Amino acid sequence: MTMRCYATVAATALFLTGCGGGPKLVPVTGIVTVNGKPLEGAIVSFHPDPSNTAGQPGEDVTGPSGNYKINTKGRSGLVPGKYHVVVSKSLVDKTALPDQFKDDPFMAELSKGPPEAKSAAKNRGR
Repeated sequence: MTMRCYATVAATALFLTGCGGGPKLVPVTGIVTVNGKPLEGAIVSFHPDPSNTAGQPGEDVTGPSGNYKINTKGRSGLVPGKYHVVVSKSLVDKTALPDQFKDDPFMAELSKGPPEAKSAAKNRGR
């Protein structure tokens, strides 16, 4: 009976250890600046290099001081390895958008129209 109890406890411990939420992650933080000034509201994305087979993508949005803390699937950090980093920030002024597009970045970008149409309209006004 005692042996069965120990086996059950050991199996439970192994099960709980295996459900720790995925691979071990390392913290990844930083500050994004442009011309020495913090960039607020930028998306910082880490995409695993093809050589990083265990890697998973992670991202965060920069705060008022340009700071970010990368998260992977709701957990803080990244699987160690090589990554490609992309920093992007929308140039769309959300205050100038129609209400129906304020929460939809894709439609907000489309509502601006193609760049060549804007320059053609600007040149007609001269």
